[in-house]
Amino acid sequence: MKRWFCAATATIATIAIVCAGAASSQLEPVFPGPWQPIPYLTAEHREAGVQIGGEGAQWPGDIAIDRTDGRLILFVTDVGGLWRSTNQGQTWEPCNVGFIPRGASAVQIDPFNPDRVVAVGSNSMATGWNGLYLSEDGAASWRPVQTEKICGIRDRRKSLAYDPTSYDEAAGMTRTVYWSRTNEVRLRPSGNPDRNPGLYRSDDGGVTWQRLPESADIAGHSHLAVHPVTGRVYAANAEGVFVSDDRGVTFTQVFDQPVGSIDVHPDRPDRAVIVASDTKLFASDDAGETWTKIDAIGLDEPLRGWDGKLATSKRENVQFQGLRSSPADPDRLAMRSMADDWQWRRHVSHDGGRTWKTSRIDADLAFFPQNVRQATFAWHPTDPDRVWSYGGDWITASNDGGLTYQWASEGQTAVCVGGRFNFNPHYPGLMFLASQDYNGAVTRDGGYTWDYTNVSGLSWGGFTYGAMAITPEVLATGRAESWHARNQLNVSTDGGQTWTEHADLYWDKNPKSPDYGFYIGLVHPIDPDIAFVARLRTDDGGKTWETMTDVSGVFASDASGRLYGVKRGGDAPTRIVVSADGGETWEVIAEIGDKPVGDMGVRPDGTELYVATGRLYAIDPTLHDAGEEALRLLGTPPSSTGRHRVMGVDVDHRNQDIIYVGQHHNVHAADAGVLRSRDRGETWENLTVTQPLDGTIVDGGREPMNLRVDPATGDVWVVTSCYGVWRYIPSRDPRY
Repeated sequence: MKRWFCAATATIATIAIVCAGAASSQLEPVFPGPWQPIPYLTAEHREAGVQIGGEGAQWPGDIAIDRTDGRLILFVTDVGGLWRSTNQGQTWEPCNVGFIPRGASAVQIDPFNPDRVVAVGSNSMATGWNGLYLSEDGAASWRPVQTEKICGIRDRRKSLAYDPTSYDEAAGMTRTVYWSRTNEVRLRPSGNPDRNPGLYRSDDGGVTWQRLPESADIAGHSHLAVHPVTGRVYAANAEGVFVSDDRGVTFTQVFDQPVGSIDVHPDRPDRAVIVASDTKLFASDDAGETWTKIDAIGLDEPLRGWDGKLATSKRENVQFQGLRSSPADPDRLAMRSMADDWQWRRHVSHDGGRTWKTSRIDADLAFFPQNVRQATFAWHPTDPDRVWSYGGDWITASNDGGLTYQWASEGQTAVCVGGRFNFNPHYPGLMFLASQDYNGAVTRDGGYTWDYTNVSGLSWGGFTYGAMAITPEVLATGRAESWHARNQLNVSTDGGQTWTEHADLYWDKNPKSPDYGFYIGLVHPIDPDIAFVARLRTDDGGKTWETMTDVSGVFASDASGRLYGVKRGGDAPTRIVVSADGGETWEVIAEIGDKPVGDMGVRPDGTELYVATGRLYAIDPTLHDAGEEALRLLGTPPSSTGRHRVMGVDVDHRNQDIIYVGQHHNVHAADAGVLRSRDRGETWENLTVTQPLDGTIVDGGREPMNLRVDPATGDVWVVTSCYGVWRYIPSRDPRY
């Protein structure tokens, strides 16, 4: 079966385009080009036939399925990008080419033309690159059509709706699309968004948009639905339900209680079902003119967990949202509920909402623990037993009409890695990666299989940063109580099965703290007993540790064993430091002011050191007590937004004229994310996919926080903020 992969349109003429995918000595060549996802799979997963992924770990935004044959399914995340399946959910792939925001809050597919898709770009911070994006090739590429400075984080409304009555057969598209822009008052956004709620309408299939006047109070921040025969627009919000019969120009209120969701079925055009926050379900059989309460049974039953066992805590302050009906059977409904103490569930009805069951989740094939996040639903257009749901970190699928869901996330690689990493030069194939949300994972065979390691001891996950595998058995990392809180050193001597916390060994994330430490670990290239995590050092293979006072993190080493680090913290200027005695003492190469060093890489012969501070600099590593003038700027290209943010750098150990860098923009996705120079930084080429995919490449390596060239294979490992772990294989690049 042909697999499609997303790509992007080129926007920087000076950057060379690389279009290819990946494989390795361990991973099967599932994708033919240089980009290869590195999924977290256990040996048991491999034996079960799972091939290319399954770790999610990002908050769901929306999910959509085409109404023709259900082949195209899309789901969007808050900060982990967009994903699609072109084979009815069998496999998944990232599809962010041309999509500048880091995530999305809503997505809808033209009901008569699955090539046409509209998405609402969003992020955890408001930027001018968010807003409406259009794809005309089934999410293989995107372009902005209505950028707005919105945030949209945690906005899970059905804010997009096509009007089926506007289908233009000659043009091959549904012409009228509506967007209810968020007012963000309830969402606690950051980045000072422009609060301009209202109803927007497109009459050319999403290419151009107009904001309808007088729509802020009625249609702004509403859930939308459209009558499939008359084109009547429904807008449901905290004030009630409003309807418009003049394409959104004027509205009339028809229901006056707070509403959390609305659904209109294509085969019962006059029937609308709503979820009201206080009295639950209501239905209308006259296109919204009158409403009757549905006496639903089963929604007040004692709470049961995923495994069917009764929960011990009370379920209070329940909200029902996300109502969706099956196109193949209007009596089949799915929705989610949220309650205090993270008691969030999925529910299904097979009789029009009169009786409900709590869905059971089978996560046997999931790598990470099952987490609690709001679920979204997409029913198959013709099979009433099939429904997909994204929530709890990964895609699940049901073959019994939503009664049970199974892990079905093959191909999704979207975990957030906790900080930077380095290879262990003494153990090829050994890697320990921390996770900002899910403790961490270790591989001993080059990424082919992984073992989850529960550093925190918590059932749902935990916050670890700066991991290092000293040996296959000895692992070290920092553990925090929350994102970027103080890290306590934790060490395992049994491969991650059990952990010991060292209460007197720690580091802070705040760069103004004198105890500041970088999220990075390293093992000495000559003496395997010497290792570092943040500002901590061991010289006996992890048995004992000491706090270093002259370095905050050790980033790189050359072939002679010289170590290169950074001292930062307090009010002192940032200093680049070097050690020739295994980290016992450190000398200052240069003071570079307040530049926030993200990473460093060095030529193996020790003749040039590269420093990533948002821009990339080269420096002579033999200097002593130099200043900022010692830094030589290298001209790495920006992303299409004009921004530079080089945060990762490394040198090819086999050809030290080759430099790789990673740009991680954070507030939006970098379309010049992984760059390569083959002439010591004189010229650069972009390895991030920037043209529509043709089925031969995969959209990998976006938003790299850190990258390293594997000294054993020459492949480049890329760890990202929320886009997973990737491998770039130069030998599969036709230009290499």
